[in-house]
This record gives sequence, C-alpha cells and structure tokens, in this order.
Amino acid sequence: MGLILGLDGKPLASQSYEGATREPRGRNWPAPSVGPNRALASAGKPLRNRTRHAYRNSLLMRSGLNKNTTNEIGKGFTIMSSCDDDDFRKSVNKLWSVISKELDPWGDLNFGGICHLAALSRRMSGEVFIRRLNRRIDSGLVAPIQIELLEADMCPQELNRRISSTRRIIQGVEFNGKVKVAYWFYKAHPDDGIESVSLNDCIRVPAREVIHHYMPLRPGQVRAEPPTAAALIKDRTFHEYNDHELIRKRERAGITGVLYRESFGEADWEFDPHTGKDMYGDSEPANAKETIAAGSWLRMVPGEKALPFDGDDTGQGYADFVRWESLLYSAGMDIPYPLLTGDWSGLNDRLVRAFLNEYRRSISFDQENLSGFQVGFGVWRWVVEVIISTGLLSAPNFASDPWKYYSVDVRPDAWKHLHPEQDINARNKAVASHISNGEREAAEYGTDIEKNMQVNAKLLKQWQTICEKEGIESPAKLGGLFSAMEKNGGGEDEA
Repeated sequence: MGLILGLDGKPLASQSYEGATREPRGRNWPAPSVGPNRALASAGKPLRNRTRHAYRNSLLMRSGLNKNTTNEIGKGFTIMSSCDDDDFRKSVNKLWSVISKELDPWGDLNFGGICHLAALSRRMSGEVFIRRLNRRIDSGLVAPIQIELLEADMCPQELNRRISSTRRIIQGVEFNGKVKVAYWFYKAHPDDGIESVSLNDCIRVPAREVIHHYMPLRPGQVRAEPPTAAALIKDRTFHEYNDHELIRKRERAGITGVLYRESFGEADWEFDPHTGKDMYGDSEPANAKETIAAGSWLRMVPGEKALPFDGDDTGQGYADFVRWESLLYSAGMDIPYPLLTGDWSGLNDRLVRAFLNEYRRSISFDQENLSGFQVGFGVWRWVVEVIISTGLLSAPNFASDPWKYYSVDVRPDAWKHLHPEQDINARNKAVASHISNGEREAAEYGTDIEKNMQVNAKLLKQWQTICEKEGIESPAKLGGLFSAMEKNGGGEDEA
C-alpha cells in the first residue's frame, strides 16, 4: 500500500489528537519546544516588569494580587513548637514571641508582615529570596538573627557559567551536580540607580543561608514565572479599552447638541448673525464645532433649530462584554470573579459557599506548601539553630536528632465563618462524633487549644471569685463560659 505524500514530500498521516493538528487548522499556532529554564531565560524579566507595571496602574491586577495575598496570609501565621520535650517547647515558644518581632533589620515589619511581603512578592514577581543575616551576640537582639527579603532581580537570571566538571551556575543559582549549593546576588538592586552593579561583582551566598520562595511549575525549573503571566496581555488590552471608553464618555459629555438650519443661503456663510461681523477670513476654513459650556442652550437666530444628543448608552451589550472579559481575567488570576470585581449580583449563600470552598482549597495549598513550609518552617529552623548554638536553650542530642527540636506547627490565620452558627455547630458535631477532635479544630482556627483552656479556666476562676466577693451564691446564667453551675437530683454538678 503506497503512502500519500503532501506538497512538502512528507506523508499525510492523520493525528490521533486534534490538538496536534497542523495545517490548515493549526496554521499560525507557534508552540516551541523549550525546556523549563530556557523558556524563562529571556521571558522572566519582562514578565516581572509587566506585572509590576500592571500592579501600579491596573485596578483589576492590583485587586487580584492584593486579595490573593490577603487570603493566603491573613493576619499572619501562628507558629508553635510541637517538640516532645515540654520544657523546650514552652521556652522556645516564649522566645519566639519576642524574636518574631525583631526579624526585620529595618524594624518596620513583624513576622506576619514579612510573610505578607514575601507572598505578595512571589505573586507579583514569581519568586523572592529570603536571606539569613547573622548578627553579633552583643547586638541587643534576643537571638542574633534577622532576615532580609531580596527581589528576584537581585539574583541575575542571565548569569550562567560553568565552574568545574560538576559545578555550574544556572540563572544565578549554583549547583554541584543536582544539588543547590549557593545563590549569587548583586550587591545592590540593578535597577535602582543607587550603585553600579555588574555580573562580575556578585556576592556568593551559601544555599543554607537562603530561602528561595517560589512555586516551580515544571520539573527541573530553577527560576519562576509570575502567576499572572497568562493574564498580562488581557489585562493590558482590557485596561486600555476601558480607559479609552472612559475618555470617550468624558469628551462627549461636554457636547450638548448641534445647531442646524433647514434652509441655508450663501450669505449665511459670511456674517455672524449675532454681531454682523465677518464669520471667516478669505483664507480660513469653517469651524466644524463650537465650544460651549455643558448644559447650556444658546439663543438662536430665526431658522435655526437645536438637536440635543441622546444619552450615552456605552454601546450595545457593553455590560455583558465587560463581565465576560472580567470572568476570563479572574480565571487567569485564580480568583473568583465576585472577589476580584466586587460584583456579587445574582448570588446566594450556596453559590458563595461553593466557589469560596474551591478557592480556599487552592489558597490552602499555598499556605501549607509554599508560604507555610518555605517561609514559616524555613525561618523557624534558622531561629531554632541560633537559639541552640548560642546557648539560649539546652537541646540534648541536637546534632544527632535535630528534627526533634525543629518540630513545629505552622498555623495560618483561620477562615472567617460564612454562617457562624452553622459552621460552629458543624465543628461541635464533628468532634462529638469523633470525625474530628478539639486539637484539630483549634488548629483550623490558628490557635492553641491548651492555651485556650488555660485562659478559659483562669477567667472562670476570676468570675467565681468576683461572685463570692460580691456575695452572689448562685450567679445568673450569662451563657457560654460563665454559665452557672446547677445541682441535679443526684447531687452532681452539670453545666
């Protein structure tokens, strides 16, 4: 059986996948085969710069990035040691409560603020670097450690160099075989214009001193792309379109109508009917419009009529068009349309629950595996090492079993209830039916159940003491924690 050849001399074989179709439906469909690092070698910097420009100027881009970051970080992560050694756990948690407020070398942010800035930088630039700064023992800090956030631009993506047969630098990251061993940074931001920088004058920082906060999208990807990459062109086009539409409406608002005459003679071109002066010089063309104050009506001469313009309907179907484009935009930003735009029309509580649950599932992944693991656990590990190495706390066998002391519970800020009564009742029933437990539910709230019980017991004791002092033997029921204790028929207390 012979083969049927095309004009190019190649066999015309049918494709098993329609998406792999070539001519004619696949014409003008560029899909280059590039590796994960080659794809970002030249595209990384323009994507970062365009996203930052959009954040500065585009309302939807700013809204999407801010709201995704706020939902991921909330008011900050609660970090608590879960070490089996009770004394170490209580002591390190007490130290962390102070250290978390001293980590910023500029003194502007606490740990929650650092997490927020790191997450916003990751969403805007695709990545951010966190560098450990070792301080002197006599620096006045509780623990001699602080951290510095470095923008993605500080690590030169164009730095590629072979150092030895096993060591090479790929886009600013040094590898020994397959292991990251160091990062290379400029001494100053290359685009701030404060200092002159070059690739030959970079600083090598060991990988153990750096946290690379990013989300790789392909195996083997060294650097990251902004998550806004797919929405950038649409953001730019949509922003310009709406801006032009707004300008058109503004310019048109100053034009009230047109004056015309049903009959017009030759002499009417020569003189102004109000002043009798020459309307135009011999070499001057007639004006196509007159500038008048908005809302004014001119007194007309006999024969002239006024034709007011209709109101601006902004074009047929404009609202539907803008809504659909915003829906596509929100899909590219991975944020529900109502959260992005503030348009909650046509929604009920069930629909809101449905899309918020899906959205929160996505955000929970980022909380657990990106900001929680990379930033929260990474910084905690540095702090524990410094606390132990400087003798602030004793940690027997730390060299042989460090993970015992690294053990930590990173808890993100709890989601607010969509329906407080239903949500809390559901949690209570889950604990009562042993589907869940009190510790897990407290963790979902971002709190420590043991600390909650201690505080509640302390408050209850204070309440009872005050009642006794005031001579109240059986205080009235106030509900919740301070409910009065009643005696049942068997003589036992029950709430």
